[in-house]
Amino acid sequence: MRSGVCSVRARAPVLLLRWFCGSGARAAGLRSVRFWSSDSLPAALPAQARVVICGGGIVGTSVAYHLAKLGWTEIVLLEQGRLGAGTTRFCAGIVSVAKPLAIESKMADYSNSLYERLEEETGVKTGFVRTGSLCLAQNQDRFLSLKRLASRLKVLGVSCDIIKPRDVAQLHPLVNIHDLVGALHLPGDSVVSPPDVNHALAVAAAAHGVQIFEHTSVNQVLVKKGHVTAVETDRGAIECEYFVNCAGQWAYELGQSGEVKVSVPLHGCEHFYLLTKPLTEPTRPESPVVIDMDGRIYARAWHGGILSGGFEKNPKPIFTEGRNQLEIQNMQEDWDHFEPLLSALLRRMPGLEVCEVHQLVNCPESFTPDMRCLMGETPGIYGYYVLAGMNSSGLSLAGGAGRYLAEWITYGYPSANVWPLDIKRFGNLQSSRTFLRHRVMEVMPLLYGLKVPRWDFQTGRQLRTSPLYDRLDTQGARWMEKHGFERAKYFVPAGKDLLALDQSKTFYKPDWFDIVGAEVKCCKEAVCVIDMSSFTKFELTSADDQALELLQRLCANDLDVPVGHIVHTGMLNERGGYENDCSVVRLSRNSFFIISPTDQQVHCWSWIKKHMPNDPQLHLEDVSWKYTALNLIGPRAMDVLSELSYVSMTPEHFPSLFCKEMSVGYANGIRVMSMTHTGEPGFMLYIPIEYALHVYNEVMSVGQKYGIRNAGYYALRSLRIEKFFAFWGQDLDSFTTPLECGREFRVKFDKGTDFLGREALLRQREQGVRRRLVMLVLEGHDPERDLWPWWGEPVLRGGELAGVTTSSAFSFGLQRHVCLGFLSGAPSSLTPDFISRGDYQLDISGQSFPAKAKLYPFSSLFTLKQRKPDMELSNFHSK
Repeated sequence: MRSGVCSVRARAPVLLLRWFCGSGARAAGLRSVRFWSSDSLPAALPAQARVVICGGGIVGTSVAYHLAKLGWTEIVLLEQGRLGAGTTRFCAGIVSVAKPLAIESKMADYSNSLYERLEEETGVKTGFVRTGSLCLAQNQDRFLSLKRLASRLKVLGVSCDIIKPRDVAQLHPLVNIHDLVGALHLPGDSVVSPPDVNHALAVAAAAHGVQIFEHTSVNQVLVKKGHVTAVETDRGAIECEYFVNCAGQWAYELGQSGEVKVSVPLHGCEHFYLLTKPLTEPTRPESPVVIDMDGRIYARAWHGGILSGGFEKNPKPIFTEGRNQLEIQNMQEDWDHFEPLLSALLRRMPGLEVCEVHQLVNCPESFTPDMRCLMGETPGIYGYYVLAGMNSSGLSLAGGAGRYLAEWITYGYPSANVWPLDIKRFGNLQSSRTFLRHRVMEVMPLLYGLKVPRWDFQTGRQLRTSPLYDRLDTQGARWMEKHGFERAKYFVPAGKDLLALDQSKTFYKPDWFDIVGAEVKCCKEAVCVIDMSSFTKFELTSADDQALELLQRLCANDLDVPVGHIVHTGMLNERGGYENDCSVVRLSRNSFFIISPTDQQVHCWSWIKKHMPNDPQLHLEDVSWKYTALNLIGPRAMDVLSELSYVSMTPEHFPSLFCKEMSVGYANGIRVMSMTHTGEPGFMLYIPIEYALHVYNEVMSVGQKYGIRNAGYYALRSLRIEKFFAFWGQDLDSFTTPLECGREFRVKFDKGTDFLGREALLRQREQGVRRRLVMLVLEGHDPERDLWPWWGEPVLRGGELAGVTTSSAFSFGLQRHVCLGFLSGAPSSLTPDFISRGDYQLDISGQSFPAKAKLYPFSSLFTLKQRKPDMELSNFHSK
């Protein structure tokens, strides 16, 4: 910090007893509940418990509180230092629903209501003040992103308004508005005292029987036959059925401490914020929180002064190894590092130039590879749960995340779709310390960075690549990353400005539009090659019928089909929702090839293993790395393969949804499948990895006469959405049933075979569905000038909220945008006639566009002879 900018008489660290240790509530609470601390240690820990929670911060106490509320007993909460002495006591105290994901906003909204009622429930003052918050925009792109956020929040029922700069000045007179174009006002946001909220949760949990032990360190979690059996501490072992890792900064090390390693991919960074002394005209406690993401700062009222921090462009990673602090202390001040944030604060609030500094706080925060927290049961160890890596939103998310995790432990699933936060979205490959260190240095600045649709991480790349990566890269491939795997988005033709395309950031028509359009055109008229090696691939085999019996139990569709046939099916949970959406090939009587989405690798493996009987003759193998997958799409694909294999590839000789093992070029043992995942004609080639380059070269060489070219996933997206192909993780999730997305024809109701979810689907079929997946075709929308839809847009019917989009793409066949999404309503109203006759509008960042709705065209989707979906879509184009 430079002298003269602000008074620095209080540079030395000051112990902030009132802020960091609470305001007397802790002492009052201790009179009525028992927290075992170093001053009053019992003779020994309990010998056993049902649940042991590690971590006494606000996340751990929230889990304990919600488990107790759900009726659990024999819960033990362990804290290696004092309760709330970790990151919680340094938390800025802001609870905001302005989050990038809908599930995070839901969590924060619940946290807000929970913290508000805690004081009445426990008698512990929590410092709750309903301040509201102001998210500022210094440019039009940021303003558009805030409008998108406002539209999504209104779907969730969150009150918010887009306001003008002069309204900002009225709500917060300290804010300089001269460079603002607008703001988002969230009147429901709040501030609290984090240590006091933490204490209130602990008091409430203890009142329900939770035993809390301070100064007790967890050394390792003991696992036997894949199940948690006990927790070993520095004061003895506790036998238990469930363990919850809420260790915050130490969650990674704790996961690595046992004989069976648990991957908890997070890493710490230093986080700075400034505390000022009271201003000449003290700030009011109810002053709105200011979030200036373009300036990379936030600010709130604090004891008549200001608390302000931010997320700098050059973060400082910390704690590369070991648990070297029992309690987190205020780390070394670094005024030079904080100076850019201080300058941004003084530009936004010039009146602070004459204030006195109370303290510069430097505390650790843990971040994850994708800016989303980690929660859920870990793969491979039943009963081991994690809730950590809060990305500086621990206070906002803790209430809702604790609730959902408690439901997860209790019922086997939470009451909302938390897949974007599920720890199983990662695998061991994201646990490299070098990867995490480099990635979190990018993640922390991105928290306030402007993220337009289709942005990609730049660090931690080229971790998993196809054997064709270098060849495709030299041909102009532009890359995206999925589950650590590099996938081509599109291919830049020779002569294009590569730098301009790489730096293109917009909410409008992207610069790659014409490139993707040419790739789609080639897919429809000639033949294209898409490298889809990233798809998850398993082989399930058995000595007898065990493999078939397991799949018949797990899958909604009938897998008892002739050898060589391909079955598209969902793996459902007991509620009838999709845990996986996959294609299964029967290779032989007792051998099956399972193809799943890329990011399903850990989740799908865990789901199958969870239901596999302990039978040595039944074997599941992940063969994702063994095969390169090439998708040949287009009417000339059969000509290319016919020349390379000397086998007729016409539908008469190679019917739809069929698999043959054959030669392609000099390579033998290629699994050729008549499907493309898009609805277009073509084939998938699963090639043993050592033959990948040869087969690709042969395909490209022979394909030259048929106009072959490379294509990427953006073209695939356009093709599959205009054909109404829903993808898991985007359109389908664990709460979506086949009946809601028009896939009842893929459910073996009439086979007399029991399968997971059958009873739930029968009930739903009798009662009717309350939401339906639809296709929405935009009308009156100019893709050249208007904002583009991406996902998450509200769908209105007659001006009333009726649903939300899940994915979208420009259809080059229809020459307009097509969205997939769900409409909700009473079963009696969601009839095909009601849906098709509706007057729909799509809300894109506050602008309304008319749209036509269409139900799933499930008949003849995969046949090459009948093109009913094409016919129906062309009818849309003519209207």
